[in-house]
Amino acid sequence: MLNNILRGDFSDLPTALQKAINKLEFWLLAIWGSLIAINIALQCRLGDNIDDNALLVLTWAVAILLVVRNRQHFKFETTPSAIAVGTLLIIWTLIKSLLTRRVYDILFILTPLTSTVGVALIASGWKGLRQYWQPILLIATLGIPVPFLFAAIEKFIPVNVFTAQFANSVLWYGGVKVAQQGITIVSQYGAVEVARGCAGLPPIFMLLRITLMFVLVFPVSRFHMWIMFPSAMAIAFIVNSVRVALLVIISNQTELFKYWHHGDGSQIFSIVAVSMLLGLCNWLTRDDDDDEYEEA
Repeated sequence: MLNNILRGDFSDLPTALQKAINKLEFWLLAIWGSLIAINIALQCRLGDNIDDNALLVLTWAVAILLVVRNRQHFKFETTPSAIAVGTLLIIWTLIKSLLTRRVYDILFILTPLTSTVGVALIASGWKGLRQYWQPILLIATLGIPVPFLFAAIEKFIPVNVFTAQFANSVLWYGGVKVAQQGITIVSQYGAVEVARGCAGLPPIFMLLRITLMFVLVFPVSRFHMWIMFPSAMAIAFIVNSVRVALLVIISNQTELFKYWHHGDGSQIFSIVAVSMLLGLCNWLTRDDDDDEYEEA
């Protein structure tokens, strides 16, 4: 059916839709899709971070891809208790979505996970929940309370200090006269304080999530997997540190500083980091793709 649509042949579409409507899987997918649409709409309306919104959409898209790709292997055998709990989770998700006013509300953050688990329980029951582990694992990353996580990490790991040190080294080796005072970098252009927002944890977390998506979608050996996740952290940290170094150089130019700090210029560094990561992942998995082709 999908191949016919791709060729532009829609003659069998009405019959296929009629068959799909008569199946429980169709209505469960429709419910899940509606919950996804509500979550994306609320996130884009309440959130003001372009990276977060884009990553949310990408996460949902990959989760849908994983479900559609593996749909032929799913077993739809549920129980009354699973249906009851799944229905309650979906109802709670709808109520919380209607009442939420803050994107970082801890209960609202959990709605993607509760909606996905709820639909999975109705479809396949408690025992069948494990067959959805890939999309559930991916959607679980949306339920992480990022501000609390970052605050906890920074209590033990001074990421902003490390970022300031690395950016200071980049400037010094680049011929700029600089001095580091804790999290503050002082130069002839001005002084910049590396606050929590510029410490590098947001881009590190973003690249780790993208790496997880890559690992779930494409065939990746365990050895290459152990390379990808540390590399994602290193790429995010280095690119962010270079961004901080640039901010030090333009710290006395207000408009440029705003553009590269929280304007469109900051998105360029995100694009660069993601491009570097995907290039590395693609290069690492060439052998994995060849091995899978040979086995097939």
